Amino acid sequence: MAFRSLLNDPFLLRVVLLALGVILGALAFFLRWRKLQRIRAAMAESHAVAEAQEETAASSGSASTALVPKASLPIQLRFETIADRPSIAMDLLRVLLILLAFLVAIAWVLVILPQGSVDRIALSLQPRDMPPPPQEKIALLYLGDEVKDKEFHIRGVVQNISVEPIERLDATVRLYGLDGALLETALVRMDFEMVAPNATAQFHLTYPNYSAQFGSYSVDFKLRQGDPVPYKDMREARARS
Repeated sequence: MAFRSLLNDPFLLRVVLLALGVILGALAFFLRWRKLQRIRAAMAESHAVAEAQEETAASSGSASTALVPKASLPIQLRFETIADRPSIAMDLLRVLLILLAFLVAIAWVLVILPQGSVDRIALSLQPRDMPPPPQEKIALLYLGDEVKDKEFHIRGVVQNISVEPIERLDATVRLYGLDGALLETALVRMDFEMVAPNATAQFHLTYPNYSAQFGSYSVDFKLRQGDPVPYKDMREARARS
């Protein structure tokens, strides 16, 4: 529920993505700073070893031995750097950070883009051989409610927009509480067992002892044997006409 509300709020989604980007950037900076500190420590240790060897050679009076540490200093530094390489876990963490940063960047671009551009991108990514969406067979022309004599009434009108008659069409009405939780599900029959092409049918739900416990409701349709019936919501077009 919280994730769905986050997706529905573009401003909050931008804030979350920005915070995630800042956290990833800070973590990447910390890993880089730690790596540099370890390299500097290895270099300092190598120089300290070289200086100690030079002092030892100088005190012993051997000129040929005093020249060896200077020539071997790069080898010593390379040895310390290789020995101080990060573990496999650190490498995996860096790869994970790169992937997360890439995903955050993509999500930020999708949030900034207009909805039309996002829809076109989603459409272009769909497989070409996907089956077409189911064709609507009925149109929802009217859906309304009223409270009368402590009864909650929901009425609806549908029209058969297919070329074949529809038999045993039922409406499934879901009633939700004020907090959005599903409270009741009712199966309501149409006033006609068969709806001919271009003909209309009505359904009427009466809920007794109503005490304002419903905050919203939704309606979908199915056949008596259980197959869902896709529908087209024509209420706005009907109201404009």
